[in-house]
Amino acid sequence: MPVMPRFARRQRGLSMWLVLLILLIGAALGGALVAIWVIRNVDARLLLVDQPAQVVLPEPFAATARVTDSLRIRIDEVISTSVPVDVDLSLPVKDPLNIMAEFDAEVPIKLDVRVKDKIALDQVLNLDAVIDANFLGDWHKLPIRGKVPVKAIVPIDLVIPVDQKVRLKFTTPVKAKIKDNLNVPLKTTIVADIPIASTMDVPVLSDLNAIVTLPPDEPVNVTINYADLLLPLRTLSLGLNDGQGAAPPAAKPVEAASP
Repeated sequence: MPVMPRFARRQRGLSMWLVLLILLIGAALGGALVAIWVIRNVDARLLLVDQPAQVVLPEPFAATARVTDSLRIRIDEVISTSVPVDVDLSLPVKDPLNIMAEFDAEVPIKLDVRVKDKIALDQVLNLDAVIDANFLGDWHKLPIRGKVPVKAIVPIDLVIPVDQKVRLKFTTPVKAKIKDNLNVPLKTTIVADIPIASTMDVPVLSDLNAIVTLPPDEPVNVTINYADLLLPLRTLSLGLNDGQGAAPPAAKPVEAASP
């Protein structure tokens, strides 16, 4: 069996190392190309639950807010108002009233009037009567006709019954008391200036629509309750944890777009 020369063996070994080196370089280039393609075209999925974060909101955004506490409002104003009034008032009247009473009516009068007086008579009476006269011991009918002058004072003591209607008409001041309440219709408009100086606690029952503006240079601490994020691999970086529970370095604030 022929013996391979030493130079041929050395050349063969170099060829094998050259092939291995080419294969390694090719594998490295292929892996780099695959890694570049993956980084550029593949996204990582990141799930966040109750994760603290810092965000910066550069623009105002619309929000709906609910006020849980009552609003304390100080009022120190004068309010001009007009109040229409259309009511019926029932007014009790306790004091006596001084009024002028007018009376014009027929009043029935029934009473006995005693008349005790003297009547002076001075007149001539026409006499036409028949009297009984005694002549010579006999009674005879004697007609008498003529005029008899009468002048005398006649006393009178009579009781005269009165039962008739008498018309009375007069005006006189009187005092009167009203037993029932007075019903007075009141229809007017009351114009008044009402000064108000007070502090009120006003509960806010409905939600408020507001425009929120935050300082653009001050990040706001928030907590992400739940987020399912797709992150490009080219934006991610790896770091080492020292294993001693030290806090990770502060992350760069994330600029959140207005909702």
